Amino acid sequence: MSQPKLGTDVIAMLVISAVLTLVGLFAENSPLSLVLGIIVLGLLAYAMSRVTLRQSMMALTFFVFVLPNPGEGKPTEWDPPLTKIGAILLNHLNTVDRSFSLLSSVPISGIDIVFVVLALIYIARRGSRSKIDTLGQLATPKPMRQLARLSIVSSMFAWLSGMVRGGDFSFSLWQFNTVIYLPIVFLLFHVSLRGPADNESLTKVVLAAATYKCMLAYYVVHAFTQPMDLETGSTSPPYGTSHNDSMLFATAFVLVIAPLIDGAGKRAIKIAAVFLPILVMGTIANNRRLAWVQVGLVFLTVYFVSRETPIKRKIRRTFLAGLPVLGIYAILGWNSQFGRFYKPVRMIRSVVDAKSDGSTQWRELENVNIIATFRDNPLFGTGFGHPYKELVVLPHVDYSLERYTPHNSLLGVWCYEGLLGYAGLTLLWMGGVYFAMRAYYNGKLQGQRTAALVSFGIVQVYLLQSWGDLGLGSWTGVFLMGGALAMAGKVATATGQGDVKATGGAGPASVQI
Repeated sequence: MSQPKLGTDVIAMLVISAVLTLVGLFAENSPLSLVLGIIVLGLLAYAMSRVTLRQSMMALTFFVFVLPNPGEGKPTEWDPPLTKIGAILLNHLNTVDRSFSLLSSVPISGIDIVFVVLALIYIARRGSRSKIDTLGQLATPKPMRQLARLSIVSSMFAWLSGMVRGGDFSFSLWQFNTVIYLPIVFLLFHVSLRGPADNESLTKVVLAAATYKCMLAYYVVHAFTQPMDLETGSTSPPYGTSHNDSMLFATAFVLVIAPLIDGAGKRAIKIAAVFLPILVMGTIANNRRLAWVQVGLVFLTVYFVSRETPIKRKIRRTFLAGLPVLGIYAILGWNSQFGRFYKPVRMIRSVVDAKSDGSTQWRELENVNIIATFRDNPLFGTGFGHPYKELVVLPHVDYSLERYTPHNSLLGVWCYEGLLGYAGLTLLWMGGVYFAMRAYYNGKLQGQRTAALVSFGIVQVYLLQSWGDLGLGSWTGVFLMGGALAMAGKVATATGQGDVKATGGAGPASVQI
């Protein structure tokens, strides 16, 4: 079932919104920009009310992936296209650099407003028993919806318990912000997506966004120069786009590689031939070692959990034949410090050897402090608003949230929410893995198995980013995970492993939150 076509009124509202947005960008330091912003918001709200929730979520997801987020930093002084729009959508409005004073006290982001609009549309349609979103829609298994509510309750408890124990309110909001949005986005995808029928649309969104970001990263590192790095001798920017784009690139790799491993056929080979060179180019340009760790480990895991296929046998024979050469290459390059030839070996060593470079060692010491703090409150944690204890004094970094939102986000959750809060938060993720694997092994259609395998891979990508570098609350990770978890549940239903009685629901009963 294809997406319904946009009406003339919707197209007109979108065109007018785009024009007014451009005008507003030129008038950013005047009250006119705020007036135009309010008008654009109203026009977009009308457009969203006229299309399906899944169309709104698809569009929102694409913009989340491609718009620059100034809060994630940038490698040069140059602002990528639509940076100001990205700041309004993805950052709190009180952080946007505007002189109009009303914005200085608004502690919400543009995306918060979009969430409210989508929720109101859902409530209105459910009250009128509209079938615009529910026709042909598969239910998400009830345990997944319950685990989403548990995740929200767990985070609320961590915030309240931290406040009761004298936590800092302003810092607690940043910690709360990192964990509260994933279950909300999951629920929005739950009421928006139909099931495997929408997997191709989501795939197009991810691959289109990843292609754009790869090209942007390549442009940045080749078009701009900086003072020479004394360690590497390079005059190129250290990276091309944000660190969280590693999740986008790794997910795109999963989307391309997983069907190949599962024996999807000639179409999958053609898609891989087009996108793999672009993804490799962009990932190299972005120069984030964690992206390669994600690609490698997800590939390895998908290889082991997927069915036996002819291509898996070819991969296995090729690897075994090349193992002696790879071993010699690793031994020769293990202690190398410069040059491109042994760079992959140095990257692997930096992951497994904490003393291999200053950055890895610094984070290892940070983990020691987090674990020591966790041991003081193992069940309930410190609660939000409290920093981890700095038992090992670390070098100063110019980042006030460092002891409240550490690099290792997963250990941070253990520290601030404790074992009970961590379990309440992450059981939703594990539920997604459970239903994805059940769907994969029981799926009769290639599309069902691919959707399940990719959903499983995205969870692993998100976990690796959250373990390695502040991935927990990033918008890119939240939207990737929210869509993956919802798709895992719906594919499970499609394969008879979820809420079978609610399958194909034509009414609101099949999409209850």
